Amino acid sequence: MDNRLVYVFLGLLAFFVRLFFEFQSSIITGINGGYIPIQVMKIYEHGHLAISDMPMVFYLNAVIVKFIAYLFPQYSVEIIVLYVIKITGSLSLPLILVPLYKINHKFIKVKLPKAYEYSVLVFCLFSFSSLYLGAEMMKNTFGLVGFVFLIYFIFQFIYQKSLRYALLMGIFLVFIGLTHFGVFSISIILIIISLFCIYKKRAIIPTLSIMIMGFFIVWMIDSSRAFNAINIFEKWFGLPWRIAYYFPGIVHCLLNLCIVILLIFLLKTKVTEKGHRQILTILLLFMVLLALPILRFELWRRFSFMLFLAQAIALIVAYPYLQSYIKKKVPIALILVCAISLIYNIVLPKKAVISEAAYKDLANISRIIENPNNTLIFAKHGLDWWMIWQLDVKMAQSHLEIDEATIDKYDEILILHQKKGRNRLYPGPYSPFVKPSVPIDSNQVYSSEYFEVFKFSN
Repeated sequence: MDNRLVYVFLGLLAFFVRLFFEFQSSIITGINGGYIPIQVMKIYEHGHLAISDMPMVFYLNAVIVKFIAYLFPQYSVEIIVLYVIKITGSLSLPLILVPLYKINHKFIKVKLPKAYEYSVLVFCLFSFSSLYLGAEMMKNTFGLVGFVFLIYFIFQFIYQKSLRYALLMGIFLVFIGLTHFGVFSISIILIIISLFCIYKKRAIIPTLSIMIMGFFIVWMIDSSRAFNAINIFEKWFGLPWRIAYYFPGIVHCLLNLCIVILLIFLLKTKVTEKGHRQILTILLLFMVLLALPILRFELWRRFSFMLFLAQAIALIVAYPYLQSYIKKKVPIALILVCAISLIYNIVLPKKAVISEAAYKDLANISRIIENPNNTLIFAKHGLDWWMIWQLDVKMAQSHLEIDEATIDKYDEILILHQKKGRNRLYPGPYSPFVKPSVPIDSNQVYSSEYFEVFKFSN
């Protein structure tokens, strides 16, 4: 079978597998499942985002929703939004096969055995990391497509030092910056590592230029996010002890450790060709840096779960230098990881943050809200997005306090508690997301099997 047909087949298979998992729930799965629908609906109705964020994926979905809603006006826009997000989210990750094909067949000079090449592709599509990146995290996955293109252009630049590839790197860096902040961050890290591996001390000025450019790209979109990114000691570091409660994270750590040890051994004993030494050194430093167990758990999980592509590409580049028995073991190990991943996701599928019954009951709270545009509701993280989606109100994070400015701004201030119908998604003995406290001078104005609402009285 032609190589390109195999890539198409694997892409379609991944699309339908991801679609199967997405449609196990009528709403979007994950803690932040309600976030993308809110953003897409806001663009559809008002032409702008509800919350400042990297805009590209939201506008892409909104355009598709607009087109489908025009063709099928008999269907609810809310249903169209949810379906479009599930479908585009399922399609996003298989697109990485395009830049992977370029790396395997336009850059790598050694022809990979089919079993080795295809096992790496399967790993990219069905590992714990790739299946975790569902519709809820489609911004990540679209960003990762650009990230693999960026890696390809870095590789070409190492060998050709061409202005063309430098410009393409810049174009895709901007694309990533408009797509997802986390992938943009790791892209900046990858470029900085590459510059120092290629130019040594001469990389200082280009590195500063890229960091300043990156800061301003983020600042133009969301200034608070830009300043949080540079406040690394407060926002980045911590002990990710929840890994011990997170089976995919344990598997991921062990796999990353094995690949890191393998690369260290190859760089010490086998790899003599300068370009390959630079590439494997870049990937090694990148994998070590993003998997350090000194980052806050959520940041560690997001960073380390975006490493699977660097791991796969490292195995591709390293192939000519592997001993024959390792060349035979790598495909077996990768397929085994994917088999465990698929079984894990079938037995313990990713769920929505609230049950479908609770989601339906949430809409009933609208009966007590007279003016949604001037109502503020405090709610636990995760529930807050679906609350906005169902009730079209303003949201406040549960840890915030009610101050005079807030009282003056809104007609009604409500506190939402969930009694039943929660799906616990965060690993560990307890969730870091707490329900909002109820002020003493508050009255209960709503109670059902799933929710209770308190009204703040000033």
